[in-house]
Amino acid sequence: MTRPKITVLTRTAYSIIQVGRVLAKAIGADFIEGKYSPNAIKGTIILVGNPDPYFFFIASRHLHNKQIWYLTTEGPVELRSGIRWYKTIQPYVVANSYYSKECLEKSGLPVDEVVWHGCRFEALEEVPDKSLEFLYCAGYLKRKYPRACGPVIERLGHRLLLITTMNNPYMRDFDLISIYDAPHVKRRYPDRVCTDEMLIELYKSARFYLNLSDTEGFGLTVLEAMAFGAIPIVLNIPPFTEWIPKECAYWFNPTGQVELEPFGAHRIEHKIYTTKALWKAIGRALRDKSSWNRKAKKCLETARKMYYKDVYAKFLDFIM
Repeated sequence: MTRPKITVLTRTAYSIIQVGRVLAKAIGADFIEGKYSPNAIKGTIILVGNPDPYFFFIASRHLHNKQIWYLTTEGPVELRSGIRWYKTIQPYVVANSYYSKECLEKSGLPVDEVVWHGCRFEALEEVPDKSLEFLYCAGYLKRKYPRACGPVIERLGHRLLLITTMNNPYMRDFDLISIYDAPHVKRRYPDRVCTDEMLIELYKSARFYLNLSDTEGFGLTVLEAMAFGAIPIVLNIPPFTEWIPKECAYWFNPTGQVELEPFGAHRIEHKIYTTKALWKAIGRALRDKSSWNRKAKKCLETARKMYYKDVYAKFLDFIM
C-alpha cells in the first residue's frame, strides 16, 4: 500500500516549532515553518500549535487536505471562529496532555486523542557526573517567572538560565545563554548562542532542573533535562503529574489560588505558589543526597520510554 503524503505545518513559538520539526522527522513527513503555497500541499497535514486565530486561519487555507490538529494550551481558550472551522474541516484533534484536553473541551473543542510530547534526545544509559547545581530553560512569558520565584533566585545566587529571548524580568540574576538567534533581534545582554551540542552538555551537567513556571501545556524542557539525569524540582500540578513519576521529582504545592492572564485568544491559567513552598522543595532536594542517584536513574528510565520516535509513531495510526 502506498504511504500517504504527510506535511507538518507550524509557524509560532520556538518550542512549538521544535515539536513540529521532531514530529515530522519521526514519521517521515515534510516540515514547513515559513512561507509556502497551500495549494501545493497534497495529502494529510498535521498542524501544530496553540488554537489561536492564526492557527485557524492556516487551517482554513487547507480545506482540500485531510487535517490533524496537534494542540497545546495553558488555560481556557476563546475559540471564536475555531468551532466553525472545526465543524467545516472535521479534523482529528490531538492534545499534548490531558490537562490541555480538559482546557480545550471546556472551551468547546472536542479532542479525539492525547499524545504526550516525545523527547528529541535519546536518554543516557547511566547518570553522568554532575558539576552544575541548578538549570532552567525558559522563554520570555510571564508564566515562566512567577512573582514567588524572584526572592528564591536571589537567595540561590548567580545561576545559569537558558533563555529564548531577552524579555526576562529577572535577567540580572542569571548567567544568560540564548537559544534564539534571529538577526533582527538586538541583544540587551551579552550572551552566546546555544547549539544542541551545548544544550546537551548543560543538561548532562545539571543535578537539578529547577522548573519555575506556574503552568504548562506539557513541560517539554523538563523531559529533555530528565533524559540526561537532571532531577526536576517542579510544581505539583497537571500536566507534570500526568507523566512524571512521583518518585522522580521534588514537588512543591500550589496555594489553590488561580489567576487568569489574558494572552491573545487564551487565558493563561497561573497556579499560584509561594516563595516558601519553592524554597522548601529546594532545601529538601539539596539535603536528600542519598536519593539523588536513584531519582536520576528513574528520570533516565522515564525519558527513555518517551523517546520521540516511539511516541510520535502513533500519528501514523491516525492517518492510515
